[in-house]
Amino acid sequence: MPRTRLPPILRIAVARPKSGAAFGEPQGMTMLRILTGFFSLLLLSCLDSPALAADKFCPQRETILAFSDIVLADTAGLPPAVTDKYGAEAAYLKIRYTPLADQETRDLLSTLLQRNLKAVAVNDLVAAWYIHSMGYKRLRDALGVEEFDRTVSYLGISGIRALLLQEGGADILMKRFAVVPFHTAIEMNSAFNNGHGVVTASIIDQPDEFKEKIVQAADAHGLPVIAGYVAASENNPRAWDAFVARGTSTESPGLMRMRANFVRAVVGHPKLDRAPNERDTHYDMLMARALQPEESFLSHLYVLTDLDAEPIDPIAQKLTQQIRSGAIRRNGTMDAGWLFGYREAIDVFGQSKLVPALQKRTYYGRRYVRSSDALTIQDVIDRMLAVEALQPYVTGKIDAVPPLPDDVSDKMRADWPRWTEMAGKVRNGGASPILAADPATFGIVTELLFAKADQEALRAFVRRAPTGEARISVANDFAIRLDRACASYLYYPTEAGTLDGQSIFKFDTE
Repeated sequence: MPRTRLPPILRIAVARPKSGAAFGEPQGMTMLRILTGFFSLLLLSCLDSPALAADKFCPQRETILAFSDIVLADTAGLPPAVTDKYGAEAAYLKIRYTPLADQETRDLLSTLLQRNLKAVAVNDLVAAWYIHSMGYKRLRDALGVEEFDRTVSYLGISGIRALLLQEGGADILMKRFAVVPFHTAIEMNSAFNNGHGVVTASIIDQPDEFKEKIVQAADAHGLPVIAGYVAASENNPRAWDAFVARGTSTESPGLMRMRANFVRAVVGHPKLDRAPNERDTHYDMLMARALQPEESFLSHLYVLTDLDAEPIDPIAQKLTQQIRSGAIRRNGTMDAGWLFGYREAIDVFGQSKLVPALQKRTYYGRRYVRSSDALTIQDVIDRMLAVEALQPYVTGKIDAVPPLPDDVSDKMRADWPRWTEMAGKVRNGGASPILAADPATFGIVTELLFAKADQEALRAFVRRAPTGEARISVANDFAIRLDRACASYLYYPTEAGTLDGQSIFKFDTE
């Protein structure tokens, strides 16, 4: 699970949002991370930046904004352990879907920063917005070169992307990384959790011509590992050969190939030096994982010690075919990919072996209401299966309550009567606000209202729920899911393979 790691340098934050800011601020705050302090100073500056257009009007827009507002409002006064998990995605969606005036955006981000003191995602969001909106040259002039350089060392993936996309940004970033190594703010088990990986992931959707400029900038500043990673991500698979031929790397050929293969798998290239008919379960899994939307089910399946990894090959290949054919949307939610992978795994391993293994693995994603019990991967699958089965009933397409799905766990079998009871209430429009007081029924009803596509009822039900983390987590979850049905601002190619559950905040996409 991602853990924040704070930079060693702290500074005094002197900024306060304007009076009347949307959702308050904590008292007694004096010390922030260097990045937070830097941008807090800018939030009160007189520098202007152009407002972003927000012209994506879709049926989901009203609910996305309503739920974003709930997240931003409800975190006031809650402990940091709660507030640090929420706010960045909600603020990002509000900025993208609402034509906010420039000062309104600054007020929103200022308040969010001061509340979420150690939230890496919040700092990353603010950095990306300012660099994109104002340009790094104006920020450097406002801060001074020394302060700006220190800040560059702590940029997250979104800030790095915003900087690289500006003319001269690659030279600025590589020059700094050549002096001070990249300081990752998130620790996770990923080949992309380092300077070369984050740089590559941040611009993996860009054309080869652009990537070559990054390769050249990295090489010019003595950063061959970054250059090699980016070269391996180009659509032209021969770009890697050209990089190797230049001879700028001092690493062993074996280490160079290992690094390159992580990236080649993510962008769908064949493995370097793969023998004819060679089976490579890990490589095939990496390729399939990178195609999946949001989070990957295969990643969980692969690491389970109770299962033999070899049979995962055909599952990964079939899942890849489903996504490439369009049967599973790359920019959709994770549900279809997870259910397809689960059913294929049932066929391979058998339910009696698979379910207990998945019940041992904890789910750390952003979905679902949390209770005192840890949520497992099997719990997630069970909920997806239950919603899939009950959707025709709550939407009125069938008259009878459907039977219990065959592939659920015993835990869901025991809970099925409650699910069918809640489905009847949702179908008939009788979901009482009382049901929102219990986290269990609150989670079930909101899932079924979402499946029914009754957004008005969903908004009303969530608004009537008690203020607290349960309501925040549900509002945050559904705002993110609904974005996938509208502009998909939070979608990112290769996201399940490179982002490891974090978001990248892009202001350069339509």
